[in-house]
Amino acid sequence: MNGVLPGAMAIVRRLEEEGREGVLAGGAVRDLLCGLSPSDADIATDAPLVELVPLFPGGKLIGPAGKQVLLLPLDGGKCEVFSYAGGALKDDLSRRDFTVNALALRRTGEIIGSRRALADASARVLRFNGPPGERLGEDPIRALRLARLAAVLPGFAVDPAALSACREHRTSPGGCAPERVGREIRLGLGGRADVFLEMLKKCRLLDELFPGMLTREFEFSRLRTIAAGLANEGAPLAVRAAAVFSSIRVTASPEEEAVRAEASVGAWRWPGSLASETAGLVQNRRLPLEAPDPDRLAALFEGRGSCFMDNLFSLARWLCVNDTHRRRWGENRVIYVSMAVRALRDDVLPSGEDIMEKFSLEPGPVVGELANALKMRRIKDGFDSKEDALQFLDKLLKRFRS
Repeated sequence: MNGVLPGAMAIVRRLEEEGREGVLAGGAVRDLLCGLSPSDADIATDAPLVELVPLFPGGKLIGPAGKQVLLLPLDGGKCEVFSYAGGALKDDLSRRDFTVNALALRRTGEIIGSRRALADASARVLRFNGPPGERLGEDPIRALRLARLAAVLPGFAVDPAALSACREHRTSPGGCAPERVGREIRLGLGGRADVFLEMLKKCRLLDELFPGMLTREFEFSRLRTIAAGLANEGAPLAVRAAAVFSSIRVTASPEEEAVRAEASVGAWRWPGSLASETAGLVQNRRLPLEAPDPDRLAALFEGRGSCFMDNLFSLARWLCVNDTHRRRWGENRVIYVSMAVRALRDDVLPSGEDIMEKFSLEPGPVVGELANALKMRRIKDGFDSKEDALQFLDKLLKRFRS
């Protein structure tokens, strides 16, 4: 067991020392009952949060008035403290989203929760906690969270009535904070992405989140296979997201598709680097499946780096649909690996000072352009030595000056 539980219980003990009630609540209790390691902790207390700030100097109040939480640092994860001041713990648990999250744990080891909640945790069933319409009306993002939990909690099944409620109420997450929507999508794709996508389809959220998604049975089945394969390989999130965006009906150029993908993940407040990586993979996904073009491969390698290229080939391998694709993928992979090996030969590259001294040049853009030309030539064809590289520059300058 990781350090989340001891740290959380230390916070509970501190609350009790102040004469307040404090319990571990929600997903951490669910995970402990299911033999999983909690990655973070929620603590419910009867104390007003403003009174707790002096007790926990490292804490930070976040969220709008009336929905604030106290965020506390915790070894191995994070801790959020919620207040039910003026109410009771039982009432707080009754308002939680799913039965398996409507559980609490006292420092004495006592588990608090309904028999239904305990039974669902034991059976690993995701069911709305109370009337589904009320829960969805309180927070429409719960339909999206249902799909996410199904994807990240091993062995959990979704109650059919919960899926029916999501379809019936058609609660759109569009009015929710974009970062909340983005977090659920990011976590869902980071888990069993095929399960996440299947649940989104059953909840009728796919077209809203990914407009133009190909959802005919054979097309969607292929996407689920790709998503499952990438998840089993431990593919980075950018690759998984790019696979999803690559399954959207093509109505634009690769560049426009990339812009659309980057705009979507940007609207979800994903980190800029992740958005850029996803968009770049979408834009270039066909390159490894086309007739070899060493110039394009070298330019992309120089611009994006080896990690991006590895991710691109991982994505493209799952997009192969015939023997021609597989043959071209293999040919392009051989070219790329050769380039990656040549890119390690820093010993054959003259420095900027070497270039200026050899060709009597002053510092400026020309030196930078020559250095970039050397890097590209090193990746594409390679050099045997610095002298070989300088000879290449000599020929390049003579052609330029003539």
